[in-house]
Amino acid sequence: MKRWFLVIAVLFCLVSVHAAAQQYGDFSALYMDRNVVEDFFVQGNDIYVKVDKAYRQENFTVKISNEHMAGYRTWLSGDEEMPVKAYRSQMHNRQGYTYRVNTTARYVEYWTNGKLVLHLERASQP
Repeated sequence: MKRWFLVIAVLFCLVSVHAAAQQYGDFSALYMDRNVVEDFFVQGNDIYVKVDKAYRQENFTVKISNEHMAGYRTWLSGDEEMPVKAYRSQMHNRQGYTYRVNTTARYVEYWTNGKLVLHLERASQP
């Protein structure tokens, strides 16, 4: 019984590490709360996020930085957090994704209800 538990625990860890290291365009997902975030995709500097149906009416904010979880940059509004609404995309074949977030930042964080739900890192530029 203990052996099966150990095998399941190891498999769970491997799956978690694989999901965290998954590459999306120029970004890697450092953290993705799969209860909230179903998927995201990247086109150049544009990031689109698809959230679970239960969260489509929630308020999300995005923070950007060039350092890991620190040194937040300001958006054009002058604020460190930019509000985005979920489930608003009119993009063909991309129903359920948020408005486009366009940024050149190295790190991008999506928050809702005071909780980090997606943390992305852009690959280093050569």
